[in-house]
Amino acid sequence: MGVAKLKVFGDSMLIILQTVGEWKTKDAKLLPYHKYLEYLIKEFDEVSFEYLSRSHNQFADALATLSSMLQVTDGLEVEPLKIEVLPRPAYCMVVTEESDKKPWYYDIMNYIQKQGFPEESTPADRKYIMKMASKFFVSGENLYKRSYDSVLLRCVGAPEATQIMQEVHEEVCGPHMNGHMLAKKIMRLGYYWLTLEGDCI
Repeated sequence: MGVAKLKVFGDSMLIILQTVGEWKTKDAKLLPYHKYLEYLIKEFDEVSFEYLSRSHNQFADALATLSSMLQVTDGLEVEPLKIEVLPRPAYCMVVTEESDKKPWYYDIMNYIQKQGFPEESTPADRKYIMKMASKFFVSGENLYKRSYDSVLLRCVGAPEATQIMQEVHEEVCGPHMNGHMLAKKIMRLGYYWLTLEGDCI
């Protein structure tokens, strides 16, 4: 590309300090990389390495994640990225309520308790509700789902689901895990709603 001067930023203080020679590289797995880096440096007139904290490196992390998902093939034309910063999160751990204010599991519970169906349901809708209902049962005022490993999961509505996600992710439990792990942890704690994994992600 004809680049003569290069500024390199990294969010690993260990790697940056090893690269600039303040610390010695001892790890056998890193030594070949370090040697190759020394070879590459000679191709430039000027190269500098600077440490950038992870909190200031979120954009680069996002680009690295995006590049790891992209399969590069011959003739692939990469479109320019347009980045728009929103004034507030577009969606963040909020499960939306149904428009009729009934919980998502109302029709399943109604069928189990009264063998009733929604007024405007089609035969296909009724068949689907009956199939879904076979995986659930009612105890007192609560609906439970039978999980694959026989653990009973209490079905929760939108407000409680939102509170559970927030508490398990960032408050008392606080490990700030990814969506898949968060969904598994919530199920291990004994809760369930239909869009659980998608909402956690």
